[in-house]
Amino acid sequence: MSNFILIIFCLAAGVLSRRMNWVAKDGFKALNAWVLYFGLPALSFRFLPHLKWDNNLLFTMLCPLIVLLGSVGFFYLLSRQLQLSKRSSHTLMLVGGLSNTSFVGFPLITAYFGVEGLPIGIVSDQMTFFLLSTIGIILATKGALKPKKKVGAAFILKRVLTFPPLIGCLLALTIPKLIDISPLDDFFSVLASTVSPVALFSIGLQLNFAIQKSEVPQICYALIYKLLLAPAIVFGLAMALSAKGEIISISIFEMAMPSLVATSIVINQFKLNAKLGNSVIGLSIPISLLSTYFWYQILNSFLL
Repeated sequence: MSNFILIIFCLAAGVLSRRMNWVAKDGFKALNAWVLYFGLPALSFRFLPHLKWDNNLLFTMLCPLIVLLGSVGFFYLLSRQLQLSKRSSHTLMLVGGLSNTSFVGFPLITAYFGVEGLPIGIVSDQMTFFLLSTIGIILATKGALKPKKKVGAAFILKRVLTFPPLIGCLLALTIPKLIDISPLDDFFSVLASTVSPVALFSIGLQLNFAIQKSEVPQICYALIYKLLLAPAIVFGLAMALSAKGEIISISIFEMAMPSLVATSIVINQFKLNAKLGNSVIGLSIPISLLSTYFWYQILNSFLL
């Protein structure tokens, strides 16, 4: 219960702080820097050294890819039906296909599955970032209002290799094999404990519920895909494969998360439909607090 109170409190505190001008307009950037450069790497060092490989983790890594490809197909067909612009259709592909696996995902994993489920969430999150930095960038380029120069492999490789949580993840998997870092467990535990409240507070500062009436249908389709169809696709795959257990359940649960906040950076960078994308991101977060409960009940009944 305390985890749910923490989630709601931190989100509400962020919204209130923005409304009351208690925090600078771009104050969330400093909070994000803490989470990205210190909090998430500490989380990796706290949990990944104790993670034992399980073949079910292949399913964890596959889920974000399936959801993103499903989003591309779904919104490609929808854009032809509704005659959407490339800017809008590619925006929907990004916000529908990429999940908030860390900032919202980690607190909800802890709330429903316990802290022991976080290593699986970390694997899912790293895969999500990899997709944002590769397929996501390509999608954004294709849908840009004024297409930039062709995105090369060097640009994508630089984005991937300089992402602090990924560096922390790789170091957390290698350093413990060389030296014993177990005496630092408490240190990493304290740093990692800052991720949830700081990340949620940052999201609260950024929440945007501004909606244009003309875009309500697109927003509804995006929310339906992200919060219902996306997890349903990977749930159906798990049932078809007769795959069960905590790893499978958490992997699917991560796909039921709201839209990835970081996609807004890419959407703005490539001049896609920022208003539409931010509306979907903002609305998906509070709605997901209800929809994830629905998905947990299904997963608990069929896969755990």
